[in-house]
Amino acid sequence: MEGASNKEYTIRDVANLAGVSTATAGRVLGGYGSASQKTMKAVLEAAEKLNYIPNAIAQSMKKKNTYTVGLLIANIANPFYSTIARALEEHLMKQGYNMIICNTDEDLDREITYLKTLYEKRIDGLIIASVLKGTEMAKEEIHRIYNGSIPTIILDREVPSLELPTVTSDNFGGAYEATSHLIRLGHTRIGVIGTTISTLSKRVEGYRKALDHHNLPFTESFILDQDLTDIQVGEVKEGYNKTITMLTKNRKKPTAILALNNLLTFGALLAIQDLGLEIPKDVAIIGWDDFDLAPLLEPPLTVVRQNPFNIASITANRLLDLINGVGMQDGSDPKILLSTQLVVRGSCGQPIERRWS
Repeated sequence: MEGASNKEYTIRDVANLAGVSTATAGRVLGGYGSASQKTMKAVLEAAEKLNYIPNAIAQSMKKKNTYTVGLLIANIANPFYSTIARALEEHLMKQGYNMIICNTDEDLDREITYLKTLYEKRIDGLIIASVLKGTEMAKEEIHRIYNGSIPTIILDREVPSLELPTVTSDNFGGAYEATSHLIRLGHTRIGVIGTTISTLSKRVEGYRKALDHHNLPFTESFILDQDLTDIQVGEVKEGYNKTITMLTKNRKKPTAILALNNLLTFGALLAIQDLGLEIPKDVAIIGWDDFDLAPLLEPPLTVVRQNPFNIASITANRLLDLINGVGMQDGSDPKILLSTQLVVRGSCGQPIERRWS
């Protein structure tokens, strides 16, 4: 039809051209109800000839879904989360879903606001790395919003009080392995740069378990938990400040540092450089999460590697199953724990006898 691409055609136009009712054309294009092969062929050919673009809102009202998923992410500036967001979006788009990304900046009030907005938009599913900290009233509000009406997957950060499917890495095991590696190299004074969120708390538990397993004392001043309340400061700056404090205020300084996420790692590396210290001669370091430049640093950085692409794939598939009414198999664990990998490079050095007496 001449000029078909210059006019915005309606479902009625498609129906008239196909010789069927508007309701039948709607069922064929919307993918619901039933129609004969002949009718389906006529409607689809008519839609293609008219370059007809369905109205997504109208479709969602008919089918009671929007093909939209919400993602609440804690800090989009963190390469780990941005990689997961990108992988989730790609995976979901292949299945015909759009994704709305909401960056909470570790702010519980913002998380609550986003949740309410996403629910109002009638999203089909929700993926969330929750802040879930602050006042008891705020926590009660979060629990009220998570009422189970929308399929939800908890990503990366466990929320023990919410009985929802969860996909996380083995944070405890990763930290235990990293700390044990440093101990085997001869380090007995190992500092930790971390935060108070659930994921990193598990990493601190793994660190402490490794010390205990190797009969080493726990030193309170060797753990500096970063406060994430000031987004203007940022995790890199906090990692920098905490590392400066740890390496200058302790009478017996740590000979090794375990930084519990990649932004904190960046800050720790800058602080060590500004203090005029050499890695690993003066202080060893292990970071968390691998990144493209890690093996190119001098020396190359040892890291605990998570697999954000695997995390994204499993999370997306589980959510789509829930959206489509496919429940978990009987006896299966709703909480998936994915293994981490210690990637040993040059930032820990060789076995030592002592550092900084």
